[in-house]
Amino acid sequence: MFKEFFLRELKGGLKRPMVYIFLVVFGLLVGGAVSSDSVIIGGAVGNIHRNAPHIVTTYTAIMGIFGLLVAAAFFNNAALRDFNNQFHEIIFSTRLRKSDYFFGRFFGALILATIPMLGVFIGVWVGSWLAPLAGWMDPERMGPTNISAFINNYFLFVLPNTFIGGAIIFGLASKFRSTMISFVGAILLIVGYSVANSLMSDVDNETIAGLTDIFGISTYSITSKYFTPAEKNTLAPAFEGLLLWNRLLVMALGAVILGLSYSLFSFKEKQKKAKKKKKKETVVSKMEAILAKPRVTVSLSGASWTQFVSFFKINFLSIFKSTVFQILIVFALIMLIADLWGGYEYYGLQTFPITYMVIGSINSSVLLFLMITMVFFSGELVWRDRGVKINEVIDATPHTSFVSLIAKSVSLICVMICFYMVMSAFGVLYQLGNGFTNINFEQYFVNIFVDKLPTFTVWSFVLILIQVMLPNKYVGYFLSVVMMFVSEIILSILDIDTRMLDIASSPSLSYSDISGYGPGMASTIWFNIYWTLFGLFTLGVAGMLWSRGVAKSLGKRLRYAMSHLGDTNSKVAFASLALFVVAGVYVFYNTQVLNTYKTSDEEEQQSADFEKKYKKYENMPMLTFTDAKYELDLFPERRDVYVKASIRMRNKKNVAVDSMLFIMDDKWITEFEIPGAKEVYFDEEMNLKIFKLAKPVQPSETLDFVIKNKYITQGFENSSGNRRIDSNGTFLSNSSILPAYGYIDGYELSDKHTRKKYDLAPKDRMPKLEANCGEACQKNYLTNGQADLVNVETIISTSGDQTAIAPGSLLKKWEKDGRNYFHYKVDTPSQNFYSFISGRFEKLARKWNGIDIEVYYDKNHAYNVEMMADAVQRSLDYYIKNFGPYYHKQARIIEFPNFSSFAQAFPGTMPYSESMGFIIDLEDAEEKNNFVDAVIAHEMAHQWWAHQEISAKMQGGTFLTESLSEYSSLMVMKKELNDDIRMKEFLKYNFERYLKGRSREREKELPLYKVENQGYIHYGKGSLILYALQDYIGEDSVNVALKDFLEEYRYQEDPPYPTSLDLLRHLEPRVPDSLKYLVNDWFKEITLYDHRLKEATMEETADGKFIVEMEVESHKIKADSLGNEQRLPISDWVDVGLYADSDEKELIVQKRVKLDKEKTIIKLKANVKPAKAAVDPRRILIERIVKDNVKTVSSK
Repeated sequence: MFKEFFLRELKGGLKRPMVYIFLVVFGLLVGGAVSSDSVIIGGAVGNIHRNAPHIVTTYTAIMGIFGLLVAAAFFNNAALRDFNNQFHEIIFSTRLRKSDYFFGRFFGALILATIPMLGVFIGVWVGSWLAPLAGWMDPERMGPTNISAFINNYFLFVLPNTFIGGAIIFGLASKFRSTMISFVGAILLIVGYSVANSLMSDVDNETIAGLTDIFGISTYSITSKYFTPAEKNTLAPAFEGLLLWNRLLVMALGAVILGLSYSLFSFKEKQKKAKKKKKKETVVSKMEAILAKPRVTVSLSGASWTQFVSFFKINFLSIFKSTVFQILIVFALIMLIADLWGGYEYYGLQTFPITYMVIGSINSSVLLFLMITMVFFSGELVWRDRGVKINEVIDATPHTSFVSLIAKSVSLICVMICFYMVMSAFGVLYQLGNGFTNINFEQYFVNIFVDKLPTFTVWSFVLILIQVMLPNKYVGYFLSVVMMFVSEIILSILDIDTRMLDIASSPSLSYSDISGYGPGMASTIWFNIYWTLFGLFTLGVAGMLWSRGVAKSLGKRLRYAMSHLGDTNSKVAFASLALFVVAGVYVFYNTQVLNTYKTSDEEEQQSADFEKKYKKYENMPMLTFTDAKYELDLFPERRDVYVKASIRMRNKKNVAVDSMLFIMDDKWITEFEIPGAKEVYFDEEMNLKIFKLAKPVQPSETLDFVIKNKYITQGFENSSGNRRIDSNGTFLSNSSILPAYGYIDGYELSDKHTRKKYDLAPKDRMPKLEANCGEACQKNYLTNGQADLVNVETIISTSGDQTAIAPGSLLKKWEKDGRNYFHYKVDTPSQNFYSFISGRFEKLARKWNGIDIEVYYDKNHAYNVEMMADAVQRSLDYYIKNFGPYYHKQARIIEFPNFSSFAQAFPGTMPYSESMGFIIDLEDAEEKNNFVDAVIAHEMAHQWWAHQEISAKMQGGTFLTESLSEYSSLMVMKKELNDDIRMKEFLKYNFERYLKGRSREREKELPLYKVENQGYIHYGKGSLILYALQDYIGEDSVNVALKDFLEEYRYQEDPPYPTSLDLLRHLEPRVPDSLKYLVNDWFKEITLYDHRLKEATMEETADGKFIVEMEVESHKIKADSLGNEQRLPISDWVDVGLYADSDEKELIVQKRVKLDKEKTIIKLKANVKPAKAAVDPRRILIERIVKDNVKTVSSK
């Protein structure tokens, strides 16, 4: 009978349209994603094909989450159909076997449930064929169809995920005979995935996360994290390693759950308890009694108010006490706990549980469950009375539909407020439990009632309208989900950025302890008003279309509504609509007239037009900045800025300069005072001007002129506004307050596929590295040839309660008209790259060897300022001793709001985001890797590498600045830690940065000495290679070479600027002949290693020593720019070693040996019994798989 039930389930499902509808829906979604650049999933950019096996796997894994919800319908139908049709008593009275019935139904539903997921593969195949044919996508964006990717994904993801999901859903449905309970089981799986995903924040937890991920998404991310573009384009997911173990565990768990469900399943129907039935009857009787009011009125007073309260209580309690809602709250708490469990990690350190960070965790944890609550209970509130057959009784009582509908809506809204309040209460408990008492309760209030309440109020009203309009609750659910998810995708595809068309959308409120909510608060409030009025309009329409008594068609209800336009519902609808239009006009005026913006497509088009029209001016003769005097007036309270810049430029070219080109920021109002100059060209669209000078500036001559620029805040914006100009914590750079001078190639499109779309030739990211320096060496990569070294002087004013900081030493401070004035001047000519900052700061100050060390910080963030000042001092000490003098009289760290998370080095001044060190818990920093110190050391190193020495604008430029700064930082940390094993833990994050980064390369990976401003190379790889080099040839050798290089180019006033070849010219002589291969392998080629310790055995000698024999298998790997790798014989010096402990914390023996063949036998002698042996025990060589480098030592 198993076969009969299996085939009946399968054939019955294939006759119903649902399976084909979802097959088509999934196919269209994925096909659209493959065919359009508006939807990017899985990193299908650059050299990665849109239909690459890696992308197919990503689509399959992600769509599998939605597929699970679709599968729930098939498994529910299989489990409950006979019960819903009242046919179970007949079937169960026959002599069929339980196993045939149970497993036949289950496996039939299993096959059906996997069919919609085939739409993913069909969508990829059709999209990759149709998109180039229709001209939607360049044919080179598509690769060959990889059938193994489809097959492997089906058996690795589709089938196992559907199996375990089906086992849970089918089991719950069979046991509880409830559709909703089984859907909750599907949600439980999503919760499990989220919990596993939260574990991936720490590199050390990846194996646990990979094994426990139900869907295998995190597992695949871990196994493929180092895939190069070439591997992503060719490798289908394999039945091996961590992914295979995860899939086997998932299948085994699914089998256990299915077996348990089978054991609990019985043909005997359990009778419902009389007590529950009686309770239900009591509730119905109570409802009827409450609703039996004799009076009908349109005002919310008297009886109508009583009716509202009664309706509200019944609806609110029906949701709040429901099992489904309580389960959703529990799941949300589990998600929140999982998110908070590991704290807020920052490279192994913990951030204090600041209120806005806890709120961020709450918001991300509850989003899914709030959406489920809104969708599910909007349907329940509208359809519940009909479901229990009492709608006609209730509708016959004397009450207005408006009162009933308002009560239902308000009850749903209040339930979601309770949802958020429960989560917020838990957040407060979490803060207190971690000993954090500086809790900002106002933020919790604003988050609930200002940021989130309007959003889910509007959606509640809209979803109720959908349910009222449609004839079926489940169709309403489907359309509701489509509205909430697909609308965003459609707006993205259509390149519509205005929030006025994005339902319930408002700028996201982000909080900073320094600047509060910033300018985004006004935008949020007005968009909330705008959309709330729209929501009230939809609620009024829902009231107009509300069906009382016998269900009526939508057409009849529309006709009835049109004939009763004077009732309360229509008044609410029309009044709300009128106010919605008025609010819309005001919002439109502010966001589209006062504060214009460009969509992404418009920005692309403008960049393409800019290059086509003005590329001819790229090499026009330009003057060079030499002096700048600023008068800067900041008005933080109203977010206005006034700038007067007196500029001196010199002609350092060999030809006269007769014209000047400027590009203005359209958010600023700019005036030029250039003596005798005439404006000869103005492009209003590009905001570009060309001036003809009255007299050409001859070589060596100077030109003095004035630029006046002002930023005036008007109204509010479509976005959160410019957070760099704020009521507290204004942070401006010189490039942001002045127009750009000359042609800026940074304005050009960079992506090769986008350029091709606009008929532009491929563009090199950087000019080619050349030994005989040409034009590219005449420009440094910071200022594009506009300036060499500049004298900067600033008079800056701000509010009376704020401190303003500009580049250089403070010469004078005074007060005037309730405002603070400051006069600064740089101590030495510096790069034309500096900042202006204003805020209400506390200040820590100390003096070290004549240098003022200062930390400006928010009063609530005093946790680490002493340690940060110590880190500055340690950095100065190391760098001055090894690289030469520090030329500024001060070294300042300045905290700025967390609108972004970065630190930056300007001359003598280093702004740090509040989230990068100021709120990190450093109480146990001595036992951990203090990355706060490392970041400070990196930015301090830029005072030498980028400010004293600046590289040419060509390949390899950032090697001379970012790589050297990160290396310098590592050396400061090495000196501080004095522990190779702790440095190993420290270095692992740079290994991750490099190896993961090369997998996301959009164009081509280049050797270090030709790096093209690729962060994963110049930060990750560059620092590791230099660190390893000093280990091989000695710290002093490397540092002397760097110091010699710096002395040659320190504060050079004129080009040509140095290149990476100049640095190698200083480094190579320091490398002994036996290690010369390192220069080529590490700097000039892309080289990785593959070491495997096959076996490690030991024997004890007569004198109590231990001889360990290691069998090592080694290869050298050379890679090309796309990641195609070639394994080569090795002939390198490599470290081997022995650990005394299994935790690999105590390295007792280390020896550098020559590995010159594929397999090598090495013997090491230890004084104490070793626990483990390792190749490259300190991990200083770049290798993708390092777990096989270590083995437990066994006795012979």
